[in-house]
Formats: sequence, structure tokens, C-alpha cells
Amino acid sequence: MSYDDKRHNTMSLENSSLTPSQDANRTAILEASRDLFARFGYKKTTMEDIAMALRKGKSSLYYYFKNKEEIFQAVIEMESELLYSQLEEVVKSKVSATDKLRNYVTVRMSTIGKLENYQKVLKEDLYGGYDFLESYKQKGDELEEAFLKTILDQGVAENLFHVKDTKFGAIGIATALRGLEIPLFRGSANIEDFSLQLDNILNILFFGVMKR
Repeated sequence: MSYDDKRHNTMSLENSSLTPSQDANRTAILEASRDLFARFGYKKTTMEDIAMALRKGKSSLYYYFKNKEEIFQAVIEMESELLYSQLEEVVKSKVSATDKLRNYVTVRMSTIGKLENYQKVLKEDLYGGYDFLESYKQKGDELEEAFLKTILDQGVAENLFHVKDTKFGAIGIATALRGLEIPLFRGSANIEDFSLQLDNILNILFFGVMKR
């Protein structure tokens, strides 16, 4: 299955049963919830808070979502869609595999740094408490590995990378990047520090895959 198929199966936010007006209302709920979750956290944010932010009655939320957890799930899906859309653009760009891999890591880490709820999930290790997050994370991991395999395949074809098995190489890089997420965000107090740490990650990564 190609990464296009994986992405379609993994990150589908469309609700064909909603009218354009209803879809706009649903999006407004998600945007308001996204801001509240980022500012106050999932546990402290209530359905009443979300309704007040929208200046609507709480009952109006239940037409679109069963409960707060379902809204939170949709918010994580929204932020994940933003991330994987950015990464897909990198993978499809017309540049060398070397530039593509560097751009991939840079875009990946910098985008996650801006997605506050997605980042909170990484920091606070909430996956154990919400089954949907673990399932969604697994599908996202598979998609990322497909992205990275595409880049590695290109690099091997261009005689830039020395990777005997691009599938396992992609898994190894994806695993390394996921392992670096939490220490990167916890250890970066500002954008300059974040950029420095990101450069260190890129140097370590490239030292391992570039032909010498």
C-alpha cells in the first residue's frame, strides 16, 4: 500500500453527512476546543467552557460530538492532519533525497513544536489512558515509515544513501525521531535553542546515512 493510500485511510476528517453550514459549526467547535485544550489542558477544560467560548448552549455541542473525549480525539486528528499534510508536501517535492530528508526532519520537528495539543500528548504520555490515541498513533507511525521509505528509496536510486533495506531503515529513522521528540521539546526553552537542537539531530542522522 502506498503512503497516499495509508494517509487516506489514516487521516480522514471528512463527514459527508454534514451540510456545509453544519460542517462549519463542527470546525468552529474544534477550533475553540483546540485553543482551550492548549491553554488549560484536556482535564481542566469542560464542555461548558467550550460552549461559552462559542457563545452557544452546551446542548448544541452534542449534535456533533458525544462527549469531551470525542472532541479531543477530533482535535488530535486535526493537528495530525496538519502535520502529515506538511510532510507529504516534503516527500512529493522535486529535490534531491539529501535535501528531502533534511527538509523532512526540519518540517516534522518544527511543525510538531507548533501543534500544542499533539505535543502535550507526547509530553504527558496520555496514550495509556485513551485507546483511540494508541490506535491513531500506530496508524500515524505506519504512514511516517512509508514517507521515509519513499525518501530512502529515492536516495538509493540517486546513489546518495547506502541503505541495504529501506523498509527497516525507515523504521529505524522514524523510531529515532519519535524518541527524540520529548527531550527536544522539554529541553528547548526558546526558538534559538530549538533550532540548535534540531541541527544536532540532523547532523547525527546524516552522519549515519550519508556515503563517505
